[in-house]
Formats: sequence, C-alpha cells, structure tokens
Amino acid sequence: MTNKVIDVVLVTYKPDVGLLELCINSLYFQVRKIWIINNYASEFNIQDEFVDISNNIEIIQLSENFGIAHAQNLGIQKALEHQAEYIILSDQDTLYPVDFVQNMLPAFTENNNSITAVAPLFHDAVGNKKNEGFILLSKFGYSFIFPDNGYYEVNQAIASGLIIKSATLRDIGLMNDELFIDWVDFEWCWRAISKGYHIIGNANVLIEHNLGDEQVHIAHKSMTVRAPLRHYYIVRNAFYLACYSPYLDFRHRLNLFYRGLFHVAAYSILAKPRFENFKITLLGFYHGLTRRLGRLD
Repeated sequence: MTNKVIDVVLVTYKPDVGLLELCINSLYFQVRKIWIINNYASEFNIQDEFVDISNNIEIIQLSENFGIAHAQNLGIQKALEHQAEYIILSDQDTLYPVDFVQNMLPAFTENNNSITAVAPLFHDAVGNKKNEGFILLSKFGYSFIFPDNGYYEVNQAIASGLIIKSATLRDIGLMNDELFIDWVDFEWCWRAISKGYHIIGNANVLIEHNLGDEQVHIAHKSMTVRAPLRHYYIVRNAFYLACYSPYLDFRHRLNLFYRGLFHVAAYSILAKPRFENFKITLLGFYHGLTRRLGRLD
C-alpha cells in the first residue's frame, strides 16, 4: 500500500453481494479505508468470513434511495473528516487490478497542483470493446480516443475508478445531488475544468466496469440500455445541463442537447417496453427544460 492516505467511497444499491465482495477484495489492501454507502432501505450482509477481517470497512446505511450524488457526498465528507489525501469513487460492480493505486498515483505530478483527478481506462463487462476510451474536447463537440498507454487530458470521466485529490474539493465542491443520478460525474468534471483544474486519463490502467443492463446496436455503434426510470434521468439531466449549466460553451450545449434528443428517440424505438420508454423520456425532456430536478416520485 502507498504511503498516501487514500480512502474509497463505494456506493451500493441492491448489490449482488458476491460481485460486491470481488470489488472490495480488489481494493482492500490498496487503501486505508472503504466507506460503503448503501443507498437503499434494506440492509445487506457481506459474507461473514470477509467481515471478520474488515477493520478498514465501514457501512453507512441510508433509510431510502437518495441518489448516487447524495451517497457519494456522504462518503466523501467522511473521508475528508478522516484526512484522506485522495478519494477513489467506485460503483459496486467495478473490479480493479492489484496495482491500481500504485499505477494511478504517478499521474498526479508533484509539480502540477492543477490536476484534480485521474481516471483509468475501463472495459465494459457487457460490451465487446477492449476499452471504452477517453473523451476529449474537439472543435465541434467531443472526440474519442482509444489509447493503450500514456496520459491524456480529458474533458470528462465516469465516477467509478476516478481518484480525486482531496485538497481541490474545497474549491470545486462536491457532487450536484439535485441531478440524483446520471451526468453527475460529468458535471463535476466540467465544473472542475471551468475552475482551471485538469483531469487526466491514465491509459496505463484498465479496470472492468458494468455500464448497463444490455447493449443494442445502431449501425456500427452500440448503445447501453437500462431500465426506463434510468432513461428518464439520462434524458432529463442532459437537457437540463444543455440549457442551464454555466460550465459549457454554446457548441457543447448544442451537442448535449442533440444527444438528449437522440436518447429520446433511441430509447423509444430500441428499448422495451417502447411506449413506456417514450412516455418517460418525454417527461424527462419536459422536466429538464423546466428545471424540475431531484428524485422522480
């Protein structure tokens, strides 16, 4: 384990306990403490033989689903209270190599305090790609690269596997819990970049992450399909951020607005049940434009 003080914030929601244990085991000896925030009313139990040695694991049980951003913020605040220098965000179904931390930290160069976070490459366990690549800014929106090694300045990164330098959080702020779920990690990245910080994609490290329930293919592209309620949040937050985020310029607002329209059409046509997806994504479109955020009750 590195001499840096590193904590993990791991958010769970109705987890597969076996897969969760694999996730925990892959990080257990690489960090000081794992904060598990169970974002669901029912408690769960990790297998007894694992709990017996889990002195560096603490479970925070929530009374209901408050959204991933709220849960992440609770864990981040706990890590900060315990003087963590770096915080790893993780989902319950992500698996890490044994040298994950060791190979991620060098991307935080000692002479560059403007680096706030480092993200690994990830392989989607559901998809067929070797890795999902990094997202960069381009003149007309976003571009994707699929490197095998090296460091790259990226525009956004998913939360799972992201290592954040704690000292920068006071300036950047925590996750936007009004979004509830979806686009939370990207919004934080855009906010950080708007304040002059840099996010580095580390192509020397590859993790395994589960993006969604299944993949559908459109021509030569693939799209992750989830439950209709997730489609609502994806669409709603896309339109809200496209219209009202102060951290995006016009061309990126336009690009995000287009992506929102694409999701409405694609989920309605390709994801079953189609009519339910059509109704709920239209509701997401309306709520995004009218700034109705938080949990859909």
